[in-house]
Amino acid sequence: MTTTSNDRVQLLSKMIGTDPKFWPYPISRNFNLELLEVREGYAKLKTIVHKDWLNPLHIMHGGYLITLMDEAMGLSVFTLNREQKFATINLNADFFASAKEGDTIIIIAEIEKIGKQTIHAIAKVENESGRTLTKSSSNFFALQAR
Repeated sequence: MTTTSNDRVQLLSKMIGTDPKFWPYPISRNFNLELLEVREGYAKLKTIVHKDWLNPLHIMHGGYLITLMDEAMGLSVFTLNREQKFATINLNADFFASAKEGDTIIIIAEIEKIGKQTIHAIAKVENESGRTLTKSSSNFFALQAR
């Protein structure tokens, strides 16, 4: 999937190590996401679990984990440099372990298959030790230009 000239990968590469409060995406700012690595069809981010993201069991709420994976998969779709815009049409997730307040988590997303109108992506969330907390897969559909 790698190309020598990809404007979107070049743009995102400039965001590596920058403060997310300057990013153009509100969700990235809300989750204080740090972009670690980006290439065509791939994105790797990290964040620290905030106390407001915890459920009554005092572990990270699954909905937040899903949102982070959806964001990372959407970013990996963006790196494909397609003219069309894409929207998530489904998302499946499996939960294996939990994260608590103050834990650093890594979100990794990758494109698995590219079709004419749909793109299939996968994502996972790991802790700093590399233990998989959650895995997800999703399909993105090309929106019609208006």
